[in-house]
Amino acid sequence: MRLLFAAALLAGLIAPSSHARASEARHDDVINGVRLAYWTSRPIRSTDEPVLFLHGGPGYNSYSFRMTAGKALDARYPMVYLDERGSGESERPWRGDYALATLVEDIEGLRHQLGVERMVVAGHSFGGTLAVEYAQRYPDHVARLILIDAAVDLPGAMEGWMQTLATQFPEAYAAAEHSDAGKALRAVPPGDACALARARMAFVGAGTAMLPDGHVFHDRQQFHVVAARREQERLDAQSGLRNTGEIGAALMAPESNFICYSVRHPERLRMPTLVMVGAHDRAVGVAPQRALARRLPQATLVVFPGSAHFPYQEEPAAFLQAMDTFMQHR
Repeated sequence: MRLLFAAALLAGLIAPSSHARASEARHDDVINGVRLAYWTSRPIRSTDEPVLFLHGGPGYNSYSFRMTAGKALDARYPMVYLDERGSGESERPWRGDYALATLVEDIEGLRHQLGVERMVVAGHSFGGTLAVEYAQRYPDHVARLILIDAAVDLPGAMEGWMQTLATQFPEAYAAAEHSDAGKALRAVPPGDACALARARMAFVGAGTAMLPDGHVFHDRQQFHVVAARREQERLDAQSGLRNTGEIGAALMAPESNFICYSVRHPERLRMPTLVMVGAHDRAVGVAPQRALARRLPQATLVVFPGSAHFPYQEEPAAFLQAMDTFMQHR
């Protein structure tokens, strides 16, 4: 499972910089009670405002981003790449604590460990959820916010998942309509967005279960360029890392409301914010990104016409240009 809630269903790269590769260092520190692995492009000074990258998932890792866009960014900015708790090379908490509030405190603990006052917080997919939550909780410590195909409106994302199933896999959609999940979806009370999101997720789960390979559905959601998907798969294999599904299962447990998540306090996000999304992204959807950008006073929206969920993989030059333009703007 590569990215964005796949666990929930329980079901041209940028050329490397030799300077960045030589200076990249791994760190393993116990932060907020868990051993967290993170990488820095160079020693972080107290006067820095490093760019902290938060990967997606839930439960993915930072490797593929470090090996692609990160190699160019390392030469430009002080970069920090975190493998979130229970993800990548970081420890799985023995108490199974994966609450969003806990993950936010992990980020704050990392800031203290780095010894900096402010950071540029960048998040991809589920990492975007964490970036937004951290920025809402600690706005004074966020110099800039960068959201890359971020999971900022899960009910809205579920609507997109339904559309993908209906248009790309009509036979599976029809089968799901006659399943228990289909009956449950039709019984959702009008106006209950949270119940509707849960029912839609179950419906899509029932539909993808009819497919010979459920990964085909998620690949269709996340990639526009076939070569980019293959390269992402190669990097995943090269990393040797696997998504255990543990964090996804915790966040999507019946007692959790994560499937109902949307940004609650956009008024707190007053820092300069870059919202990036691929025009073909069916995993988190373009509409939720546009809607959030409209609500933020200092937001810049960039839509990549030839990308889906991985613009840094599918349009690397344009992705880097958007990052540079945003970081250089005062």
